[in-house]
Amino acid sequence: MDNIFNRISRVNISKNLLRTYCVSVRLNKDELQLLNARRGEKSKGEWLRMASLQKLPPVIPEINTEAWKAISDISQKLNRIATHIDSKSKDSKLTHTELFAVKRQLAELRQNLLSADIWSNPDEGNAEDQTW
Repeated sequence: MDNIFNRISRVNISKNLLRTYCVSVRLNKDELQLLNARRGEKSKGEWLRMASLQKLPPVIPEINTEAWKAISDISQKLNRIATHIDSKSKDSKLTHTELFAVKRQLAELRQNLLSADIWSNPDEGNAEDQTW
């Protein structure tokens, strides 16, 4: 006897989307540890299916908080300078001190953007190339 759930499931799931084939794989201990490390919250089967179909979600690296704080600090300083300049009367010109402050902050921002990789963790050390 066919229960109602099975009949409803068959009607709602397109035959093209229904997974009916099973593929088995054997892994050694190291391969299983690597799989478990890479799959995150996904099940082993789901991750292997996504990997074989080249549909893995992109890996988003952790933000380098030190660089982020430095750039945020510089941004705040530039905003204060911009607010000061905006509050001046339309007829007054920028003083040499104001121009120097803007140039200094822009140079510091540029240096931080060029030298700091905000998408890497400063504690991650030197990674080895582990090509297979």
